[in-house]
Amino acid sequence: MILLLGLSIGLQVFRTRRSLLGKVVGLLSAVKYNEKLIENFSYHRGIGRMRDGSWEKNREKLRFLPRGLDGELTRVFGMVAEINEKINAAKRHGTDAYMASIEVDKLKVPLATCREQLQTWIYENMNNPEYLPKRRRLFKF
Repeated sequence: MILLLGLSIGLQVFRTRRSLLGKVVGLLSAVKYNEKLIENFSYHRGIGRMRDGSWEKNREKLRFLPRGLDGELTRVFGMVAEINEKINAAKRHGTDAYMASIEVDKLKVPLATCREQLQTWIYENMNNPEYLPKRRRLFKF
């Protein structure tokens, strides 16, 4: 019984992540993570990379977002990619001097704007059947 319950919950989570709404929620999670990373950013090599995998993987699938939000996300995740390249270069060279050249403050306002717009979009479209996960049924009734 517990195995069936676990399998059911796992399938529900899997379907939700694959839905369009799930992709937007994953993108919002990446934006929030990047905001926290910027708040706690230290100019030492121990810093981790910013998350941009969700955007890279789902960029073409998220074209249904409003045009202004889509453009802002493209711009922000372009800046995140540049910062990730600088972090990788600093780790390769093994010096903190490269870390000192990284300007993360320029990302604070755009990330906050993206977060607010994504939260608003999710709130407005949370019950829109077009974006919700599709339910598979045994019979097509």
